[in-house]
Amino acid sequence: MAAIGSLVVDEMAALLVDFTAAVSTRLAVEAREAAERVLLDTFAVALGALRHPAAQAARRYAYRFPLEPGARLWGTGFTTSPETAALANGVPVRAYDYNDLYMGRRSGGHPSDMVAGMVAAAEWADADGARLLGALALGYEVALGLMDTLPVGLKGWDYANLTAIAATCGIARLLELDPDRTREALAITVVPHAASDEIESGELNRRGDLTMWKRFNGSDAMRQSVYACLLAAAGVEGAVRPFTGRLGFLNRMQVDDDPLPELRRLLDPGRPLRRIGETTFKRWPVGSRAQSAVQAALAARAQVTDVRSIRAVRVFTDEAAYRHLVGVRDDPWHPISRETADHSLPYIVAAAVLEGRLHADSFAPARVRDPERRRFLEERVVVEPRPELSRGAAEGFPTRVEIETADGRVAIGEATPPPGHPRNPFTHRDLEAKLHENADALLGEERVEALVAAIRGLESGDVRSLTALMQVGAGTEIDGAPAE
Repeated sequence: MAAIGSLVVDEMAALLVDFTAAVSTRLAVEAREAAERVLLDTFAVALGALRHPAAQAARRYAYRFPLEPGARLWGTGFTTSPETAALANGVPVRAYDYNDLYMGRRSGGHPSDMVAGMVAAAEWADADGARLLGALALGYEVALGLMDTLPVGLKGWDYANLTAIAATCGIARLLELDPDRTREALAITVVPHAASDEIESGELNRRGDLTMWKRFNGSDAMRQSVYACLLAAAGVEGAVRPFTGRLGFLNRMQVDDDPLPELRRLLDPGRPLRRIGETTFKRWPVGSRAQSAVQAALAARAQVTDVRSIRAVRVFTDEAAYRHLVGVRDDPWHPISRETADHSLPYIVAAAVLEGRLHADSFAPARVRDPERRRFLEERVVVEPRPELSRGAAEGFPTRVEIETADGRVAIGEATPPPGHPRNPFTHRDLEAKLHENADALLGEERVEALVAAIRGLESGDVRSLTALMQVGAGTEIDGAPAE
């Protein structure tokens, strides 16, 4: 703790405020293109999940609070307060576990949760595209720095506590808050809001699903960030020592060591923003630990001419992937719902093998409960952890798949980093294809092309025009019967 006269200074708050105020948000070409890729990926994921039950529930809440001009609910022409839009638009981003990921040295999480909050704040402030891209890159720099220095997950807290701090920094810069207001916004963010990791317990609700709040935890944190910045802009003040106080953030998160020297090194305002390009994207709508398995399953399946000839599917995987997608799951060979299936490594591989593809509809309850698919899982799929494959996030949780056919032949899908991993990165074209795959049915191919062009030209473009392109066409229903 430091003091100036009788004024107590929170050193972590001061570090974050100084970085937010001083770092340049004029992006180099590489950082700007990385920010564009984040938007391409996030919009692809969100548009593909607009009919998810959680997304529909979030919009039902938001529809009660119309506000003009406000911030748009994605997929609609409805506008609401920026806090409400941050919440509702963030839910489909997490609905299918399909958005980006960063596995830091001490924590991991999904930085693109910030997109919904930043876009809503940009619309509220009528900010141009360059300000949004710069703020997003700033938020990523802070988020990745926090994930490298704070081990919140080990103590039972969710990553959303870190992305909320990062989003507040980015939104404060976007809204042009001065350092004093930015400090108050950070205090208002972290003292009232603490997201528990209980949502990752794996326990099922009465319908046999994982908790719906898993789809809200990140966007609720973004709502808190927008809310905190707007309160601070109106003159509201937060706690004196929100991070380093006796009951401040660091003590509440049970951070035992001093993260500030390393965080200060990582958040050097004299360096250009660049880390937004370090996250992993996902090719398929399952968790990061299953991406290599899907790639291997599809590679092996491509060598099999007749799926009816398959006698055995053997999956050899990273120990962390096994623990997360088999070990802690309740009977992963007999999933009963979408979310028990998309968190089951045996089911994920079986679906990829049987269909020769993997998409959100691969986890529709009718397919999950199909008797023939269940029989295939029970009789032919085995999964084993392998120490030699246990190389974690740095290698994309490598998984090898072998498919043995009735004639004794074995087709092999090798364990390699999956598409979208930093060691096998997506290009702009890959992400444009992902956007088309997820959004063409809602928007039409021509509108999706216009959205791609708007993202690519956002540095000199307008945020409100960008979100207007995401409104579904006449006759397309996103608020009717939810997708299974």
